[in-house]
Amino acid sequence: MIKKVLFVFGLALIVQTITGCVDCNCGPIRKIYITKTGLTLNALDSSLPQPMVSQTGVIASANFGFQLLLRTAHVAVRKQQVNWRLIQTAQACSCAEDDFISKEDVLSVEIFSNNDFDASHPKNTDLSVYFEVKNYKTMVPLAEYIKRIKDSNYLARTAFFEGIFLTNAPTINKMHKFRVKITLSDGRILEAETPEVELT
Repeated sequence: MIKKVLFVFGLALIVQTITGCVDCNCGPIRKIYITKTGLTLNALDSSLPQPMVSQTGVIASANFGFQLLLRTAHVAVRKQQVNWRLIQTAQACSCAEDDFISKEDVLSVEIFSNNDFDASHPKNTDLSVYFEVKNYKTMVPLAEYIKRIKDSNYLARTAFFEGIFLTNAPTINKMHKFRVKITLSDGRILEAETPEVELT
């Protein structure tokens, strides 16, 4: 009797092992080397539902931010070696994503306004201390976030996708066009500007 029970459990285990090793037709994981070619800014209003992109020219200061999208181009693609073991690890038909590796790092992000912001920040002075990056459910100061992403190649294209948000309201002018300047490790500078927005 015990032999029959062990046989049934053994048979069930073998069937589960065989069906768990399905071929999902996944190609090999590729390493894609990219270079940053430009950037685009979208005004964000955190009071709106996702994706929070605002088309209006008036946003409350407490809700204002922008989405910084890095445009990239492929430099090279390297296919990884295929593992020819007898049994591959089952992936439950979830193919692994390609690895995107940036050719250059972001050294700094500076943010300027075309108008006086407050008494200590006249127009065209760096306002990056007044901005924080949304990282999942937390807000991280911009300078600290840049230090975090230097070694995170998976963030190469989407590092600032969740948004960079204003933490201090302007005290002098309400109308602002923000210019973002990114310095890369190869010496290039990428710049973009938001449309003019009234911060209430």
